[in-house]
Amino acid sequence: MNLKVHIHKIKCVNDLDLELPLEHGLYAITGMNGSGKSTIAACTSSVFFNMRMNEYFGTTAPDSSISFELNGAKKKWLKVDGERGKIWKVFSEGHVAIKGFFEGSLIFGNRFKDNSFEKVLRLERVKNSQLIEADDFIRKNLGKILNGDENYYEKLFYLKDQKEFKGKIFFYEKDGHRVSQFHMSTGENLLISILNSLLMRINNRNELDVPCLVFLDEIELALHPSSLKRLVQFLEDMSSQYNYAIYFSTHSLELIGGIPPTNIIYINRHADNTIEIVNPCYPAYATRMLYDHTGYDNVIMVEDDLAKAIVDQILKREKLLNGKLVHVLPCGGWSNVVDLAQDTIRFNLMGKITSICAILDGDVKSQLEGYKKNKGITNNIRIGFLPIESLEKYLKRVLFVHVDQKFFRQLNDYLFQQKSLSEIIEEYRVSIQGKTDNDGKKLFALISEELKERRISRDQLVNMTVEHIVENQQEDVNKIIAFLKDVLSV
Repeated sequence: MNLKVHIHKIKCVNDLDLELPLEHGLYAITGMNGSGKSTIAACTSSVFFNMRMNEYFGTTAPDSSISFELNGAKKKWLKVDGERGKIWKVFSEGHVAIKGFFEGSLIFGNRFKDNSFEKVLRLERVKNSQLIEADDFIRKNLGKILNGDENYYEKLFYLKDQKEFKGKIFFYEKDGHRVSQFHMSTGENLLISILNSLLMRINNRNELDVPCLVFLDEIELALHPSSLKRLVQFLEDMSSQYNYAIYFSTHSLELIGGIPPTNIIYINRHADNTIEIVNPCYPAYATRMLYDHTGYDNVIMVEDDLAKAIVDQILKREKLLNGKLVHVLPCGGWSNVVDLAQDTIRFNLMGKITSICAILDGDVKSQLEGYKKNKGITNNIRIGFLPIESLEKYLKRVLFVHVDQKFFRQLNDYLFQQKSLSEIIEEYRVSIQGKTDNDGKKLFALISEELKERRISRDQLVNMTVEHIVENQQEDVNKIIAFLKDVLSV
């Protein structure tokens, strides 16, 4: 079952017909900047959302319109003559039975739009008696998605009996401090809004056969990649349980790489301003168009920017770039690396002159063959492994779990001359009491924060770490050097 949509003269979209599946699952609307992703998401959300059209789309042509059709029923937004000029009006033939919500990462969505400085100040004087404890669905998932800990936010409230704002205003309490929603981070604001809207839909899902569309516009702008991955897993579960069709308008590799090609809608804007819909679209195809990796002799796919930094340092250190145009591409998660490499090789998406290989973190080696077998990957993807599990895990191991005193002292003497590395480790020890940090990201975040505060490039940390690994794990380092020499000689 598909929703037919026609958009006429709205922002950068002149005329566009598309069909959006309503079956539960995750979908991506992707394309270059300015291709119309956000416009399509906002326009389509007007099928269930009686939005203020001028606020969302600004000045539009006198004959602008948005039309929908589902199971013979029709709905159309059209500009008509009003007492003071053209106004938007909605017309219907039958009932287009769809529920849903729309959330924009920065401006539009279900968050408050009517705030002012005076109102913000008044919120700081709110008494505890004016607050109602929020549903644990929001509190626990907020902590789990943003921080990997469902009890990270000790208490979550919302303001009762308030008439100044159209939506709920949330507060969280942590370590005895209360923070209003206006002072939360962009990611916290975005996620609270998504979770509150989901809870409203869940409480109103008496008939699961009624389609429910969820539009999330470029949420990667507000969320850390690790939080984004946890959000995607959470939304996959919600989609299956409550029959949601969840659409991301995005150009995030992490999102695109985790969505099946049949669920990726690529918006291709041509030189004459016409729009072509590419569907299905393989992740590697979208990646090629979005990141422009054509013309390279070699593309080395890795998991994240830290893995890229390590590989870049080894390439430079071993002088392996002479006469080669090599690009190291972070792909977001080892399974995404394997899938993207598979698609790129299988469909020759980067051309015959580009050699493709992958380098994964060292801790996934035992999982690789089983994953390839389960996915039916039979082509010969050339895959190497870093000499460490990951930079974050490695630093946690040698600086906290089994301290390498020589390396600890070296980092402390050269990089942490104001706030010592010992202080950072003690701060980390206190912060993780009763919690887990298996991937080492919390420690790395504290280290990175101090480097940033002192305007020290993270590359210096990476360089010193690579030098230490080379000195102490020569056998493992030689393996990745031999792998790189081999793939770059092709």
